[in-house]
Amino acid sequence: MLLLDLFETSAEDERQHFDALHKTGFYGAQGAGLIFLAQSTGRFLLAERSTKPPPRNVEQPGTFGVWGGAIDSNEDPKTAAIREAEEECGYNGQIKMIPLFVFRKDTFRYSNFLGVIPDEFTPRLNWESESYKWCEFGNWPKPLHFGVMAILNDPNSVQIMKEFLKI
Repeated sequence: MLLLDLFETSAEDERQHFDALHKTGFYGAQGAGLIFLAQSTGRFLLAERSTKPPPRNVEQPGTFGVWGGAIDSNEDPKTAAIREAEEECGYNGQIKMIPLFVFRKDTFRYSNFLGVIPDEFTPRLNWESESYKWCEFGNWPKPLHFGVMAILNDPNSVQIMKEFLKI
């Protein structure tokens, strides 16, 4: 059994996430996501958001962003970020979660994490991402999602990332 099997989004959560999208422009009342950092290489993993047309289109298509999404009613931000990473790229191994920048706009809140893992892996992509990029700090793929840009403009988040890289 995959860890993902323990985290099923209910029909009620889906309805609430879509209601929030119509009210705020963000899918879900709250969200969470992570940037992977492989300890063995010191590289970060970002997802290129899908440009595929509806009915399954994503916000900010074609940008490189975190692996993440809406927080379900039975989750905290850390649990949601781990679930979303497994749903979106198949990772279900060892991970150390370090809080980074929290994006806020009106009532919406998006909690970002640095997901420190032992080694790089090949993501198993779903409809939300069309590719991915393992990259070194400062050598980010373009264009970046506004959420990643916010993390990189947050001095505390940058300091945390650099501390793990020992730079």
